[in-house]
Amino acid sequence: MGGTVTKTKRPTVLAIGLGCLSILLVTSVATAKPARLQPTRIASIGDSITRAFDSNVLLDNPSESWVNGYFGFWQWLLGFENVNSHNQRADSAFGVNANVNGAVNGADMDDMDVQAAAILSSSPYYVTVELGGNDICQDSIPQVPTPTDYVYDYIDGLLVLDPALGGGSGGLTGGATVFTASVPDIKQLYDVGKDQTGAFGLDCETIWLGTFIGFPCGSMLSPLNSESDRLALQAINLQYNQMLDLVSGIADDLSTSVYFDFTWSVWNHQFQGGDISSIDCFHPSSDGQRTLSSQTWADGPFSAF
Repeated sequence: MGGTVTKTKRPTVLAIGLGCLSILLVTSVATAKPARLQPTRIASIGDSITRAFDSNVLLDNPSESWVNGYFGFWQWLLGFENVNSHNQRADSAFGVNANVNGAVNGADMDDMDVQAAAILSSSPYYVTVELGGNDICQDSIPQVPTPTDYVYDYIDGLLVLDPALGGGSGGLTGGATVFTASVPDIKQLYDVGKDQTGAFGLDCETIWLGTFIGFPCGSMLSPLNSESDRLALQAINLQYNQMLDLVSGIADDLSTSVYFDFTWSVWNHQFQGGDISSIDCFHPSSDGQRTLSSQTWADGPFSAF
């Protein structure tokens, strides 16, 4: 079910749904979906947040991922934190026999279709999507994708997971869930981080001077940006989430086999200093990963368990 991804031509069937299709769905008789599968086979689509980059020690901390994290003797011995991830919660309630972290550092929404094709080989029943931070975090503001381009990339990814949305076949097993988390409020992270201290005792604004030599997110973190620049970027960030919410709802109405859910909880969370990495002043810390897991699980389809 994996393999090479062919980019869809725009507009797609689902894109047309952003206009009149949602009205048609209200008046049509929906086809009953298969019962929702328990999340015993998990796979994630995402970026460095889902890889828990810099959450505890330098680079990836896979045991502390909000989705795929795990905790045992070796994690305890080595001083890693127990973030009580979606994997751990699902394993406690249902038993998990597949847990695949398909996220890639630096990925943006344009990479969703490729990641989606890759994780299909693990036949997941529960797929999380967290992409968009890197779309907002470009080297400069003019490079930030428009909300329209961003949502088309999201649609392309959904069409890999459930090709029937565009008239195709294959994809996820009937009854599977795709759970998309909102993009964090990057400006709010900036507002908190600028008063913090990061690696080597340097204040975060000093660390962020590295945007001149390749430190990510110059579009938000560059000292050359004005407050109005950052507010304009925050407005795009919000529009990304509004589009994710809208399209997820349309996809859920349209699909006859897959459940599509969306949560605003990541955007709504007001990060505190302890939620942010003490290494780079930007990625979620161990505490931040634990909070993301708790809030998204509570707002998800399996929260009763």
